[in-house]
Amino acid sequence: MFEYKYFVYKIISMKKMSENITRDEEISEIMLSLRRIIKSLQDYSQEVSSHFGITGPQLWVLKTICENGSLSLGELSKRMYLNPSTITGVVDRLEKKRYALRNRSEKDRRVVKVQLTPKGNRLAKRAPKPIQGKMIYGLRKLKENELFLIYKSAEKLVEIMEARDVKVTFLFDQET
Repeated sequence: MFEYKYFVYKIISMKKMSENITRDEEISEIMLSLRRIIKSLQDYSQEVSSHFGITGPQLWVLKTICENGSLSLGELSKRMYLNPSTITGVVDRLEKKRYALRNRSEKDRRVVKVQLTPKGNRLAKRAPKPIQGKMIYGLRKLKENELFLIYKSAEKLVEIMEARDVKVTFLFDQET
C-alpha cells in the first residue's frame, strides 16, 4: 500500500510541476480519453465485422485458439480474462459458422476442447489482431504500481457510474 501512495504522490507532484490545469480541465480530459477509447473499440469492431463477417469477440476467440491450439472453455476464458459462460455463446456462433468445433477429451469425457476448423484457421491467420488483446498486452507491460493505479481508477469509475452490478459481455458484441 505504501508504494501505491508514493506512486500517487509522485503523479500528483509531477502534475503540479508540469502543468497548471484546472479541475474542470482534468474532468474534460478524462471524458475525452474515455470517448477516444470507446470510439477506437467501436470503429475496430465495425471494421472487423464488415471485412471478415465476424464480430470482434469472435475474432478474439479465433486468434486465441489459433495461437494456443485446442483449449477447453475454462482455459479459453482464463486466457481471455472472461467468464466461461461469456465464451460459450461466442463459441456456439463460431460453430454455426463452421469456424470452430467442440471435441470431447478422450482421457476425460467431461472435458470439452474447442479447436478451429481449417476454415477458422485460415480466417484467424489472415485477420488482424483483436483490439482487446492489444489492451491486455499493453496492461501486462505496465509496472506493478502503474497497473494498480489504473485498476483502482477503473474501480472508482465503476463506483461513480453505479455500475458494479451491470451484466457485462464482450465489448460491442451485438449478439446475445
